[in-house]
Amino acid sequence: MKVARFALIALLAVPAVAQQPHDISGVDTVNPDSIIAIPLPPKSQRQMKKYESPELVGARQAIGSQLVDGELPHPLLDYMTKSGLIEERLSMFEGGLTVVSMSGSGGNMHKKLRIPIDALAAYRRAASPEKLALIRNGDVSKPATDRHSLLRIYRADGSHVELQFDPAGVVPKTLADEIRPLEDLLRVVAEDRTVTSTLPGYEPAVGDELVGDDQRIWRVERVTEKGLVQLHCTGQPTIVYIDKHFLYNYFIGKRAAQ
Repeated sequence: MKVARFALIALLAVPAVAQQPHDISGVDTVNPDSIIAIPLPPKSQRQMKKYESPELVGARQAIGSQLVDGELPHPLLDYMTKSGLIEERLSMFEGGLTVVSMSGSGGNMHKKLRIPIDALAAYRRAASPEKLALIRNGDVSKPATDRHSLLRIYRADGSHVELQFDPAGVVPKTLADEIRPLEDLLRVVAEDRTVTSTLPGYEPAVGDELVGDDQRIWRVERVTEKGLVQLHCTGQPTIVYIDKHFLYNYFIGKRAAQ
């Protein structure tokens, strides 16, 4: 039987995010084509260890259902863009709930987090229905068949203003100032695997089954008093030992119910 030991404590720092201690029920279920983050080149990975993404400062995990009386909180804005096979969508809701979805040849990603109220207010000041309403269809390039974007911003009464355009065409400064912060947030969320993952804060228990980046299933066999987790690959005779605080670096969620 193969045994892998990861010396993690000296290499990594505990993620500086607002974690909610939770059991396996608070970990998101993983579909066969799910990914947790866009892989970064080695140079960017080294930089990310040194610097915290300002877009995620003060953000916290959105563990479990975010429904209010069985429904999502009121929407504030949607930003969607499609280029070839890649589709991206960012939606913001009252209370700071932010949902990001991406799909493409590499897999599908669906994440949620809660951003601070002051950050939410800043995004809403940058992208307001009043500013968007000033931009006419003739001010932007028409959407192409395989390339288009849409920005929809809701008013307080529930009505909305929206604009569709070609992101590679003419984009006036007013529109660019509205979408640039949203694009930055999309990128950071796509690369993150701390506050936008439900693994940080997870308290493992014997019998829990987690899914790795490679879609292999790992079962928790033992958890020591010091928090070292022994996991056994269900499809191969392989065992790994990982500090529970760093499981988010290797796993993307829990196994779907059989």
